[in-house]
Amino acid sequence: APVESDPGWSVNPIDRFVRAQLRQAGMEPAAAADRRTLIRRATFDLTGLPPTPQETAAFVADQSEGAFERVVERLLSSPAYGERWGRHWLDLVRYATTNGADENHGLPEAWRYRDWVIRSLNADLPLDQFIVQQLAGDLLPVPEDEQAAGDLLTATGLLVLGPKMLAEQDKEKMLIDIADEQVDTISRTMLGLTLSCARCHDHKFDPLSARDYYALAGIFYSTRTMQNRDFVSKWMERPLPSRDVTERRREQQQRIDAVRSELEQLTAAGQKDLAAARQADLEKLQKEMPQYAMVMAAEEGERCNLPVHLRGNHLKPGPDLIPRGMPAILTEVAPADSISGNESGRLQLARWLVSPQQPLTARVMVNRLWMWHFGRALMRSPSNWGLQAEVPSHPELLDWLARELMRSGWSLKSMHRLVLSSRTWQMSSVQRADYQERDPENRLLWRQNRRRLEAEEVRDAVLFIGGGLDRTPGGMAGSVDAPRRAIYLPIDRAALYEMFSTFDYVETAGHIEQRPATTVPNQALFLLNSSLVHEQSRRLAESQGGADVVFPAAAAEELASRMFEVIYGRAATPAERAEALMFLQQVDSSLSGVADERERRLQCWATLCRTLLAGNQFLFVD
Repeated sequence: APVESDPGWSVNPIDRFVRAQLRQAGMEPAAAADRRTLIRRATFDLTGLPPTPQETAAFVADQSEGAFERVVERLLSSPAYGERWGRHWLDLVRYATTNGADENHGLPEAWRYRDWVIRSLNADLPLDQFIVQQLAGDLLPVPEDEQAAGDLLTATGLLVLGPKMLAEQDKEKMLIDIADEQVDTISRTMLGLTLSCARCHDHKFDPLSARDYYALAGIFYSTRTMQNRDFVSKWMERPLPSRDVTERRREQQQRIDAVRSELEQLTAAGQKDLAAARQADLEKLQKEMPQYAMVMAAEEGERCNLPVHLRGNHLKPGPDLIPRGMPAILTEVAPADSISGNESGRLQLARWLVSPQQPLTARVMVNRLWMWHFGRALMRSPSNWGLQAEVPSHPELLDWLARELMRSGWSLKSMHRLVLSSRTWQMSSVQRADYQERDPENRLLWRQNRRRLEAEEVRDAVLFIGGGLDRTPGGMAGSVDAPRRAIYLPIDRAALYEMFSTFDYVETAGHIEQRPATTVPNQALFLLNSSLVHEQSRRLAESQGGADVVFPAAAAEELASRMFEVIYGRAATPAERAEALMFLQQVDSSLSGVADERERRLQCWATLCRTLLAGNQFLFVD
């Protein structure tokens, strides 16, 4: 880290890197954000939900040393942390609950992988193990603990999640296309490289050859993620280990064997009626055989090396088989373990990706973490670090963060603590006209970036504010209308939930390096007209006693201010309270046809809530 240049401002090395570049540019960092802004920012950042008015008030009142650090620890310990940061990871690995492509079959076990991601992040599973288990969990030593053993299988669901042409008649094409999709996902997610561009020819811009591509593709081609190569294929599912199910199956098999033996004797004795009855008993017992829970998971396939496919056409193989392995230019820096003839190479690939000498994975991961905390990455193109990419805004900081990630034992929670404790993250998002002209994209980090809530945050926050959010963890929500957190909802690749697409979650078939953040009229119209928003606005109005609060009156001003506290995380200004009362009176006049006064007042307050939810102060985090 640079030598301390502003000891009165910097509190950790992140600040020193940022302050040094600002000083070179003749710029000053923004002032610190106020405490209400800080707790709202931190709570959305780490959990995807807003703080409660009580949490905000407690933090504002707590002026003791370490108050904010205690808030961060509370948020990191919340189950909501894994639900928020698990969603970031699922974007990268093309998670969905239907296949899409030619036949949009449901993926009934995909949720098990999602739940594993959430559990792993909540437990702060070191990121290097997190990566290794997803690529090669089935190849690691099997733990005695059933849950741990099942988790290693479940983690490999990463390799099975992608869309597949199940009815493809040319099965060789189907398999190489699946390997291509896996190469693309892994290389972009872990390495920040567009290696799939080398399927048809050497990469046009980066030192990645077609040989590199087919060396890596051979690893995935040697991995089994599909069942049934005849007719319509199916993704791979494997049984989860269970001693209880194994024992119950053994007992059931004994009953089946006993009935079968009796049936053979009856048949031999010519007792047809009794034999028919025992045959029915046998079939019933067979149907009642206890079944293992299944999980989407990979396993070793038939090991083979691939030739270069001329112009990417599997029907035109080149003359030489390419040994399975990693990109040559990277193995010059970080040698990889050799791959024997009876191994796919997945375990070697996984361990190579997280080796201390491998120059990309840690940098790519901390760049993503920075992007999810600041709204913009240090390396502008998070999944393309090739020669055509723009250089990082703070290359030394990026290198330092990568080393810090490894020094911390690859602990994401340690990195969160580091980032959120920095003055850089805690800056206000208030703009300065002169700085805005010089650095309109805030690449030098002279302020914090204001960001719009993502689709899941919008939906979950509406439910949370209205009191309708079901916080039950895990499992699968039955439909998109379920009041569960959005991460538990089904994601249909062929029929995406309208709210998701309205708020820029639109690509479910492939790797998402960064979601766009558009501002379009449909978003405001959705918030004003959605049945979800209507229902939760009414719930909020009911919970605050809106039916009994007459306006204009002092009690109405107090209730209006509470609505601002709940929805925006701050009290209403005197001008806003006055505007709210005027608005309520106008709505009341428009509802003259509602005879019940309490119902009319409730509708007025619900309309105010709905209007506040459609405002930018709800949709944006400062």
